[in-house]
Amino acid sequence: MIPAEVGRGGTLWLARHADVHNPQKIFYGRLTRFRLSKLGEQQATELGDYLSDKPLTALYCSPLLRTRQTAEAVAKCHAGLKVQTNQRLLEVRTNYQGVPLADLGDFNFYEPMAQPTDETLEELCERLLEFTRWAMNRHKGETIASVSHGDPVVVLHAYYTGLPIRLASLRRPNFYPERASVTRYDFPPEGFTKDPRRVRVSYYEVPTK
Repeated sequence: MIPAEVGRGGTLWLARHADVHNPQKIFYGRLTRFRLSKLGEQQATELGDYLSDKPLTALYCSPLLRTRQTAEAVAKCHAGLKVQTNQRLLEVRTNYQGVPLADLGDFNFYEPMAQPTDETLEELCERLLEFTRWAMNRHKGETIASVSHGDPVVVLHAYYTGLPIRLASLRRPNFYPERASVTRYDFPPEGFTKDPRRVRVSYYEVPTK
């Protein structure tokens, strides 16, 4: 992409939610009522500070509590910006939710899946692309933010960096997103595209105080 074209079609900041209060150390998945921990509240505040100078015109998040709390911390730094939930930003759909983290090894929900009805990596990627298409068409030329979960964030990152959508790509060293980190996608003048060569991707870990 020509440098002068970077971001002319819009910019998406996609964040992973902050740290979660999880004393039983289970994979909470889409289970409800998992709130941010004290550390997570601090991380969310710092994410909000980091994005405070970005000209955000919209803010979306998964309907789950931890993403809503993270998004609310971002919204506090932008007068009049309201948090809107979107189902396409939900955590991966898997029957492994509720399983102790110690039993998941490298957080593998896909090989094998717990049940045939679980979401595949390909389905997860298509869901995030659908959200991105919808959001960037709705806000073409604008800068928006959204808050989702680890696997949805990393699978979109893998797609737009040209990696194969498989577990080995997501689990590459130093590739999985940290909590409260954010990935920036700058789209070309035509707006949304599925062509990774036309989208600039940048990853940021928010400085902690």
